[in-house]
Amino acid sequence: MISTEERQIGAVSTLIVAPSGQEKAVLPTVFVYHGWTHRKESELMVAHFLAKAGFRVVLPDAKYHGKRHGSQLFSELMFEFWGIVMQSVTEFGELVATLSAEGLVDPERIGVTGTSMGGITTDAILTRYPNVKIGVDKIGAPMPVALAKWQVSQLPTALQTKYQDAIEDTLARLAAYDLSMHVDHLAGRPLHFYHGTADTMVPYQFTADFMTEIQAQPSSATALVTLTTEENGQHKVSDDAQLKTVELMQQYLL
Repeated sequence: MISTEERQIGAVSTLIVAPSGQEKAVLPTVFVYHGWTHRKESELMVAHFLAKAGFRVVLPDAKYHGKRHGSQLFSELMFEFWGIVMQSVTEFGELVATLSAEGLVDPERIGVTGTSMGGITTDAILTRYPNVKIGVDKIGAPMPVALAKWQVSQLPTALQTKYQDAIEDTLARLAAYDLSMHVDHLAGRPLHFYHGTADTMVPYQFTADFMTEIQAQPSSATALVTLTTEENGQHKVSDDAQLKTVELMQQYLL
């Protein structure tokens, strides 16, 4: 059996899932990040699998999502996308600090996983937080600057011109969160990617290019980076990928 608690931690609405009877114990913890336009509840299936395996699972709502969503249309928030990712990375540190101070999270036994925008967030967290032991990115991308440039290229030229200054500012700030620019930050930690080759939302090519780059220059920092490719897979995550996530967290955190 598992228990689920909804908590407001600072500005962040969260769900915390844990094995029943161990709600107040110090447990290895996995943070799970949802995708664009989704909410924390959309990741409850993998959270339940993880809790049954013995983990505490923390599911945050990203800014403008779930309980943090106001009256805005997501079509009006497109230019907020990368700011949301960067804010989630900052909030991750705040969540870890709060839950560690409460004696619920061992800061040396933390994993992170996410879907789509949440996968992108996962890679950025690994770039910024050396205490995270393992990451699993599902249909995200470890090259956010390159992905952001591709997104901009899909916009009408008039919009690119109108928002040129904001775009350049975002790209400059995003570089600090770009795993492909800081592969040494992995420092030998395991990171697994799951991606389908027919994904048109977050193209597979950005994950494939990252793998090609690190395989061309092997190092101890990236020795445990792996990829599961689903041929003709689209922008969705299979049950097998969720179960693989649990297996990896068990392997490196339990």
